[in-house]
Amino acid sequence: MKTIWRKAGVLATAAFLAAGYGLCEAAVPLSLSESVEMALNRDESIEASRAGKNAAKWQLSAARRASGFNISWKSSATTIGGANYRQNRRYYNMGLTDDAYEYSYTNGFSAEFPLYTGGRIENTIEARHHGLSAADLTLENTKQTVKYQTTEAYYNVLQRKNLVKVAESAVQTSSQQLRLIEAQFSEGAVAKSDVLQMQVQLANYQQGLVSAEGNLSVAKKTLLAYVGLPRDTEIETTDAFSYEPFLMTLPECEAYALENRPDAAAAAYAVKQAESQKEAAKAGYRPTLAAVASTNIADKDPFRRERSDAWEAGLSLSWSIFDNMVTAANVNVAKSTAERAQAEAELLLRNVRLQTESAYIRMKAAEQNIQSAVEAIAQAENRYMIAEVRYQEGVDILLAVTDAQEKLTQARTNYYTALYDYNLNKAALAKAMGVPVDIDVPRYVAARDGGKSEPRALDEASLHPVQKETPDEGTSDEEKG
Repeated sequence: MKTIWRKAGVLATAAFLAAGYGLCEAAVPLSLSESVEMALNRDESIEASRAGKNAAKWQLSAARRASGFNISWKSSATTIGGANYRQNRRYYNMGLTDDAYEYSYTNGFSAEFPLYTGGRIENTIEARHHGLSAADLTLENTKQTVKYQTTEAYYNVLQRKNLVKVAESAVQTSSQQLRLIEAQFSEGAVAKSDVLQMQVQLANYQQGLVSAEGNLSVAKKTLLAYVGLPRDTEIETTDAFSYEPFLMTLPECEAYALENRPDAAAAAYAVKQAESQKEAAKAGYRPTLAAVASTNIADKDPFRRERSDAWEAGLSLSWSIFDNMVTAANVNVAKSTAERAQAEAELLLRNVRLQTESAYIRMKAAEQNIQSAVEAIAQAENRYMIAEVRYQEGVDILLAVTDAQEKLTQARTNYYTALYDYNLNKAALAKAMGVPVDIDVPRYVAARDGGKSEPRALDEASLHPVQKETPDEGTSDEEKG
């Protein structure tokens, strides 16, 4: 009988180690890095951020072009009537004039070049530069978010696979125990209550396995949604949880986060943008000066000038003496916007510290739990073996065996949960610190604040080769800057 129990324990251990490692031939192998890359290439939020960046480029283009020539053409075609027309017709009928105008065509061309706008154009351009920088950093932050979300989805699949493995091991061990107890019962060695008790235990583990498999299916569907594969695709994760010590201290992590978080840098540019917009609004208090030129022609036929032909050129000075406090209201709006941007930037910095500290503490707690769980598994396995021997020798009751198995199952679950928590919080810490995906934030900020154009700043800060953008994305105007 002792040999039978020992064989059952060996089979259970082998099943536990082998479960979860078999690959389905039709399944698509998928690593974590592949999952992240696929998500970065198709996520809708990244496309939205990229569209926002292109909009910021066009806003800068519009602001820059507002400082150049503005040429306009105005044309009209009208029918002449009234007393003047009737008098002209009488003169025509009397032979006193060569023609009677029934129609009038006028064309006017004008050109204007702003010489001084009170700082409106200059500050608007500066604001748009800051807006484009913020858009670049927002795109990087979106990519970091997508990377973390995909990593979390991948880790959820790994965790659910491990829990399925634990549940399968529990079911298989209980099934073997039930067969052995049924054999003992048929020989009259154990009571019927032991058989019933083990049947209940097996049913509970089977229910747990069904739930674990359902959770695994949901986790896989979630991962498929992130990576963009069809919902009915069978996938097999090729990575596994590992424990690699994290060597940075909390102060080092916080310092890195404050320097590298792209959303914090974007918030700082939002403050600069709001300040520039406030200065642009103050231009309403000042005069404007422009060089102007125009020409006007008129005739009974289109684009002829027999009736009128005149041109003029010079300077145009304009100054709004009183606008019913509209400029003052616009300045106050811009001032309030700047104050809000400053408050939001300070709030974000506080959250950066909090997120970094929280992820770090949770990671370290999970790290301690890993060590404790390893020891707990060894103790639970030893207790389970002792309980088996004592039961088969009639020294103890079946409840001791089932309780020992329950403790062993829980210890294995705790180990995988601690390993999952450690790796997930480690990924959360990387997100909180702003570990880059495509852009080195400090290098980008230094380049932009040093006067480099946006494409050149991206070239210097990019961790990967920057793809040349097409002219319709507004790049040419920025390169000229």
